[in-house]
Amino acid sequence: MTLLEVVMALAVFSIAALALVGTLNQIAAAGTDSQRILEIEQSLESLIDEYGKMPLIRELDEQIKAGEDGVAYRVIIEQVKDLQNQDGRFLQNTFRVLAVARWDEGSGAIEMQAETYRYAGAFLPLN
Repeated sequence: MTLLEVVMALAVFSIAALALVGTLNQIAAAGTDSQRILEIEQSLESLIDEYGKMPLIRELDEQIKAGEDGVAYRVIIEQVKDLQNQDGRFLQNTFRVLAVARWDEGSGAIEMQAETYRYAGAFLPLN
């Protein structure tokens, strides 16, 4: 085996090792991004649960400042006036609960939202 063959073999294995390390770094970054998105989705779900199950629901627009994770939230509750059932009757006392998450990535601002509808009398306490 000549010195040239040894150098060529080392070069090929070095390139393969660098490609493997690069791939592993990309897999780790994708996993981290997925984990962050999952945490934000769970926070949105928690906000929907918290604000959507208030005993006396009312219209509001509330900003929640960004914490350590850099995600700012906004909760909007508004009365829906034009919602109809299958029979064409308007549904009274129905509210739309919208939770919006906003954070900055390297490429710019990203926004994710979740919403639900709620009847105003759904979670009234029993007397």
